[in-house]
Amino acid sequence: MIRHFAYLASSPDLLIEGLSAIALKNGYEVDPRSTGVSIRAPLGHVEIARTGVGGVLTFGAATPSKLQLLKDLYAGRIANLGMADALTWERTTAKRPLNQIHAEVVSCDRISPNFMRVRLLGEFGAFAQPGAGLHFRFLFSPDGADWPSLDLQGLTYWPGGAKSWHRPPYTVRAIGADADWIDVDIVLHEGGRVTDWCTNVALGTEVALHGPSGSSQPKAGWLGLIGDETALPIVLRIVEDAPEGTDGQAIILVRDPEDAQPIETASSISVEWKVMGVDDPVELIRQLQPPAADFHIFLAAERRFASEARDVFRELQFPSGAAKAASYWTA
Repeated sequence: MIRHFAYLASSPDLLIEGLSAIALKNGYEVDPRSTGVSIRAPLGHVEIARTGVGGVLTFGAATPSKLQLLKDLYAGRIANLGMADALTWERTTAKRPLNQIHAEVVSCDRISPNFMRVRLLGEFGAFAQPGAGLHFRFLFSPDGADWPSLDLQGLTYWPGGAKSWHRPPYTVRAIGADADWIDVDIVLHEGGRVTDWCTNVALGTEVALHGPSGSSQPKAGWLGLIGDETALPIVLRIVEDAPEGTDGQAIILVRDPEDAQPIETASSISVEWKVMGVDDPVELIRQLQPPAADFHIFLAAERRFASEARDVFRELQFPSGAAKAASYWTA
């Protein structure tokens, strides 16, 4: 566990109340104590302890990347509560955000009518760790801006302001055996900023990204996976990485049948390709045939479908934690 501390110069009661309310709303574990509170979330834990007239905040996470995400997330929440000026963070000498990786574009090829595959060369060991998230965010800067850096408090400083950066999320489609490269499959959309970038990028270009982030590999004896073209990389990554003995069904909707990709997997998960616009992704959930136990259902598509899928999960009475719907884009 990696930790970072911050010190509050005023009563922590407002902070405890505000951060606890946010955590409970998100479904995270909140443990009130006579001395303060402990909050546990997917990224790590936050503890607030009263110390006389002030308080001590402890941020803890399993990896440097998760710690950076946790600190930046809670720094924003603390600022929204109007208490940023009362907080003094432990000083740090690091210069680069703990979740920031620099890499080089070594290839960029059109692999199907609507997909480009970009290979990045760099140090991606964090993505190979057990439980690592499958996603990252590309960092596209405002014109002429330097890469993000760490301030003395250990928080990410965004030249030009965070809102001026384009940070689209992507999935690691494949990773080298030595974690020295990753492949990224990019779905092409006319007028899209990343589409324009990957169709014009020069080999040798330096890029920066923040990761790992997001979900890790689901673990269950039976997997039901449904996604449109934006979810193609994560669905195929999960299928290909699933261990021998894993059963299940995967359904992927694409614009063009030629966007289907060959798959090699030790699992017994069946993969079916469908054309977008013909089948409703949410209704496909009802076609899945999971066993009574030890299963996980995952759907990723447009925001409306993700919202409707959650309703279907409740209707079908899937156990808590056995089903997840993710919104990958908004119409």
